[in-house]
Amino acid sequence: MTRMIGLLLIVLAPIHVAGAADVVTAEAATRSQLLSGYTRARIILHLSAEESGRVAEVFADIGDPIPDAGHFTCLDDTYIKLEQQANQAGQARIKVDIAHFRKQVKRYQSLVKSNSSAQIQLDETRRSLDSNLKQLEELMIQSEVLAERLRRSCVSAPPGWLVMDREVEPGQWVNKGQQVARVGDYSRLLIPFALSNAEFNALQQTSDLQLWFPDLGKHAVARVARVSPTFDEASRKIRVELEVQEGLDELRGGMRAELSLRLSLNSGAVMVPRGALDERYEQYWLKREDGSEIKVVYLGRDDAGRVRVVSPEIAPGQRFQIIRR
Repeated sequence: MTRMIGLLLIVLAPIHVAGAADVVTAEAATRSQLLSGYTRARIILHLSAEESGRVAEVFADIGDPIPDAGHFTCLDDTYIKLEQQANQAGQARIKVDIAHFRKQVKRYQSLVKSNSSAQIQLDETRRSLDSNLKQLEELMIQSEVLAERLRRSCVSAPPGWLVMDREVEPGQWVNKGQQVARVGDYSRLLIPFALSNAEFNALQQTSDLQLWFPDLGKHAVARVARVSPTFDEASRKIRVELEVQEGLDELRGGMRAELSLRLSLNSGAVMVPRGALDERYEQYWLKREDGSEIKVVYLGRDDAGRVRVVSPEIAPGQRFQIIRR
């Protein structure tokens, strides 16, 4: 009787059938590629003087932001303002002459109609009126030129941008076109990288792009900001610039950032979870969904516990069973 119960228990023992949770898909084997770059300003401007003159005041030093007024430095504008005063006086004088000649034209028109004056006198008066109107127009244009020169006597930059280099001091004479400073937009940081085609393809396939700043001990979210349409003929690499989106409290240049990319190996190797690999007598096997076994060569494992194997009979996308031990 005891023997019959034992046999019955053996018969009734559940037979395990591999389910969906016991099957894994092989992925193409990859390797990690670590690239380094340094932060820099998104835009850099070289500021130059548009007028010649003596520096009257400098509003920002190296590391300071450009004030809200948008001026980095202003030149002495005394002579421009004197020219403006002379221009306004000239306009006032000509306006008096214009008013006089307009009255004269009306008077001569009446005299010509009554045959009390010659037509030539009316024509001469009209010519004098037209000449003064042209002179007034020239002075008004000159006034606009002086106003523009006055505006350009101050070297401007976008407010909030930081001064990178300062090359002038108060009292210094500068010539037209001379560089006076270099400013940068550090509100958004860029990091340039030179990538091979394989690295660039891996970057495009990375959805959650993050950078590691080892000197700060922080991760930062980034995005692809610019991709050069050309390539470096010496290195055959593509110039790519990443923009830091969030994660950094301090925004400045020269901070080292590391970019980790996963590159596919062209060796035919695949990655599977460690549980799918069966080791027997120093040989390794994978079991397909139908139960057939394939002998593979073990190449190693990654930090996530997955193993890398290769065989001419397997390829990425194929499915294998998890081995129950």
